[in-house]
Amino acid sequence: MTTTTSGQQVKFIQYHQPALESGEYHIKVEQTISDTKGRIPDGVSYSKELIFSVIGERFEPLTPQDIYAVFPPPESLGDHSNVLPHITVNRSTLPWERYPGQSDENLTWLVLLLFRDSDFEDDNDKPKLKTITLGELVAGESGVKFPSYVLDGVGQTAEEQTAVFDIKKKYVADILPTKADIAYISHVRKAEDLTVSEDATPEEAEEEKEFATVVCSRLPQPNGTSYVHLVSVEGRYKDDGTFDFQGAGDEDLIRFVSLANWSFSCVDPKQTFSEILKNLNRTPSTPRLPVNENSTAEKSLAMGYVPLSHSLREGSQTVSWYHGPLATGFHSDTYEFPAKAADELLRYDPELGLFDTSYAAAWQLGRMLTLQNSTIATSLYNWKRAFSQRLKQLENILIHLPLTPKQSAAPIDLPLYVFKWFRDLELLKGIPFNYLVPDEKLLPSESIRFFCVDSLWVDCLQDGAFSIGRVTGADVTEDSVTRSSNSGLTRSDDQKLTGIIMRSQVVAGWPGLLVDGYDTAVADADSIDETEGNLLPLLRMEKLAKDVLICIFKGEVKTVDIHQKPEAMHSGVDPFGIDDTEITKDLRNAQGELIVGSQISVPWNNFDTRLINFVQLAENMKTWFNSSSGGGGSVDNFTSAQFGLQMMEGVQKVRFVKEE
Repeated sequence: MTTTTSGQQVKFIQYHQPALESGEYHIKVEQTISDTKGRIPDGVSYSKELIFSVIGERFEPLTPQDIYAVFPPPESLGDHSNVLPHITVNRSTLPWERYPGQSDENLTWLVLLLFRDSDFEDDNDKPKLKTITLGELVAGESGVKFPSYVLDGVGQTAEEQTAVFDIKKKYVADILPTKADIAYISHVRKAEDLTVSEDATPEEAEEEKEFATVVCSRLPQPNGTSYVHLVSVEGRYKDDGTFDFQGAGDEDLIRFVSLANWSFSCVDPKQTFSEILKNLNRTPSTPRLPVNENSTAEKSLAMGYVPLSHSLREGSQTVSWYHGPLATGFHSDTYEFPAKAADELLRYDPELGLFDTSYAAAWQLGRMLTLQNSTIATSLYNWKRAFSQRLKQLENILIHLPLTPKQSAAPIDLPLYVFKWFRDLELLKGIPFNYLVPDEKLLPSESIRFFCVDSLWVDCLQDGAFSIGRVTGADVTEDSVTRSSNSGLTRSDDQKLTGIIMRSQVVAGWPGLLVDGYDTAVADADSIDETEGNLLPLLRMEKLAKDVLICIFKGEVKTVDIHQKPEAMHSGVDPFGIDDTEITKDLRNAQGELIVGSQISVPWNNFDTRLINFVQLAENMKTWFNSSSGGGGSVDNFTSAQFGLQMMEGVQKVRFVKEE
């Protein structure tokens, strides 16, 4: 099954079995030799036996590198009450490397258990993780039910540690999926970029790797906190499909190995991905302070200036204007570089009697950042001296051509990492946040702002970076010649840079955001195509803080789409109505598009615990597709791949259009 979104095609695959199952393997090679001339006895055999073990995950908790994503995000606060939590792992074979029963039936041995605050009579009954050794795990504990396991050969030792929790049977018996349900809780997703060519780089090909997803069959607690554990159920289901509680009573403790865990809360329905973005502060649309009644001051404020304290060289204090590189529009100001010092770039506003320190601050910042990076500073200084000497050699050759001894006058290349330093400065990389956003009112909490990169500010920044070793007037002259002879050290004159900066819990709560920028202002969320707006190259996308994201595009961005990666799609049911006892699910076609009039009811395994009956739900889906209303199709084998596609809740996208 496949679905296409945002230039990518996502394939849903039922399972991905490993090439070799976990366990101990014996390889024996035997060779029998016979000699017709009788020089050696007939039937002499020579043999060699090798033993090796394949050790997959079993008891060791998953590392952050093992986990691609979880949903809902850990510690997030949102309207997740109709979402089925899931975990996506980087190794696509992981859920099928062991068995939930006694034989391989292509079923996952990993199950997500969701606990709610309301499940427990006492806080002491809530599952609490503890670390024990594998030796203690297999030895068992009095009063705690856990299967008898044998450690895997060479790869597992009794001293290794694992994370477990013990919980009373009465709290877990009604939330465990049946073995029949397990057939639908796990599948493989493969995201394929439709624009990647056959000669794609390894980095581009990496985007097409497979991921395995395990889905929980229980809905979270509305207006409360839910706790999710990825637990091993290896060998814990009996042949009749029920979980083996080993004769435990309701008050007896059942032990589970937890390979991963997280929690989230469902509180405010306005805290979903799209609702948070739709309610972002967008006024004003550019980074500037609120409108001021003073018309003279308003001229500066409209350009993004803020008043800041300024210590003058003689020790007195004043207030001066400053604006960062995130400008409210394009400026035509220029300056004849190089500058001798930062003070040369100070400006004075006679109407308000204030200095403008913006470009002087940018120049001084570029100088300080480069001096702070000793490798860049030393390499740049040595290259400038060598380049200047080589220019003088060339002059001597031209002036005294017949008398000049033969010597090399080839140009000296600047190290690539120094060129990269200047390119990074052009994209504002490494700039302290208070230089970018000097006042919190420019970017309040839960806000988004469009900006233009001030080209003169960048010029000053780069000239300050290039000023290493600039002391005398002769140094200024040499720098002018040296820098003009090397285009990689200056900003691209024909390159307009624009972008957005956003401060929102979406940045922190939804990792892996995608941002697309277009050069046409189009409000309709689905109307942009190649004829209406060109997709602009995204030169930089980076988190400046936990909740702050900056994106810089090549060109003038007027429309921005913010959405999640296709593989970040999650499973769930339709949003609840007034009565949440009857929940429904809209179905999709093979391309992942919702089908009008396809709504079916979602059956319960246990209504009180909100545990969904995946087997019956899959049967309801199959029945609908085989009916006349489903298009008269025929679905004989409804697997976890088809089920995963149907349970998918599409990637949400929110569009922002710059105000003119």
